[in-house]
Amino acid sequence: MTWLPVFATVVGAVIALSSALLVERLREHREDRVERRRTKQDLYARFLAAHAHTRAQLRILAGTSGVSDEERANRARTAYAGCYAPRYELEVMAPQSVLDPALEFDQHAKALRNLVIEGTNIQAQGADHMREYIDSLRIVRTAMRADLGTSENT
Repeated sequence: MTWLPVFATVVGAVIALSSALLVERLREHREDRVERRRTKQDLYARFLAAHAHTRAQLRILAGTSGVSDEERANRARTAYAGCYAPRYELEVMAPQSVLDPALEFDQHAKALRNLVIEGTNIQAQGADHMREYIDSLRIVRTAMRADLGTSENT
């Protein structure tokens, strides 16, 4: 009996198994990348949506008259409370290139909240703070888009 056919069969099986494992590994990596990107998209959207909701609530509250100081403070804190969870998630998931501007943006949101608590009309007397907030928002959005590989022109 000759060993050549057996040896060729074993070598063929090893090659076939190796290529199948390689293809499977590449597919898993691609799926992981897609899933991670999708997770980041959802997280970034939640973070920005929470801040948009907070900004809207603070602007409404700042323009509302006849609200006691205590009620205004409670409503301002409640409006901002929705920003905590997405920020903590961001601290775990986002790269430093997104996290740093996001945390700075969050500080601007807290500053706006504090102005409202103090009774400042953020549309009138807080215009500088609002401008810093909006500028910071642009920076964090740009960082998020860059992390996701999304073109600014789309």
